[in-house]
Amino acid sequence: MKKVGFIGLGAMGLPMAQNLLKQGFELQVAQHVNPDPVIVLQKQGAQVHSNLVEVIRSSEVVISILPTDQELNEVLLSEEIIAAFQENAILIEMTSGSPDAIKNLDRVYRKNGIRILDAPVSGGTSGAENGTLTAMVGGDPFTLNEVEEVIGAMAKNVYSVGDVSTGKAIKAINQMLAGIHMIATSEAISLAKELDVDTAILKEVIGDSSGQSWMLMNKLDSIVNQQFDPGFKLKLMKKDVQIAVDEGRTSVLPIASLALQLYKLAEKEDGELDFAAISKNLIH
Repeated sequence: MKKVGFIGLGAMGLPMAQNLLKQGFELQVAQHVNPDPVIVLQKQGAQVHSNLVEVIRSSEVVISILPTDQELNEVLLSEEIIAAFQENAILIEMTSGSPDAIKNLDRVYRKNGIRILDAPVSGGTSGAENGTLTAMVGGDPFTLNEVEEVIGAMAKNVYSVGDVSTGKAIKAINQMLAGIHMIATSEAISLAKELDVDTAILKEVIGDSSGQSWMLMNKLDSIVNQQFDPGFKLKLMKKDVQIAVDEGRTSVLPIASLALQLYKLAEKEDGELDFAAISKNLIH
């Protein structure tokens, strides 16, 4: 399968699409209100179409990675879009969305003979740029085998995790942890400052101790230097923590619920910044 359509050329989608081109896939993209990513991809060999319907008609595999469930539903449940899929086509749906949304999409697409893999990714923009993402793939393992090279062009680690919606469920849990860990890292830095602990030494020591976390090791410097250029926007982390809290209908999630309130407060001023900006309200 060489012809791959791509929907969603944002901070994650653009570098992921570039990695597909590097691996020799014939990338199909559509013109967009923001022309910059399309221009970049066209210069690198992508075929540009006037609309998404043409992209899907031209593709054996379609990848979508959209901001929220709302965009997922608006784009992928369009009758025109559904009708444009080739017979026996595969949609690799990589949005950080809710399990309920992907279940509904799967039901609709099955009725129309379209196969879905639920395949959100983790690793941030650096992972997208380097092709080292982790993909958590829900859906038929035989379908995954058909497109493993496609996903492998973007992800270093590809896990088959169960049925459609399981990928979204694991991503929600991961994001809940990531959001909480960022708050914990911010509080650790706040305490270090109060106790006159050099944060460089803190990072080195805790990096070899039981309190070590990915957030501490990768975000401490950004927090200390107040560098919040968006890698993963705070408003999107709020959305993801909200999904986790909403899905935990019968679970008691007190820490996640408190984290959600903190992200909601921070979103009002800092929603477009990297989610490390949650620290602005926690370090004084």
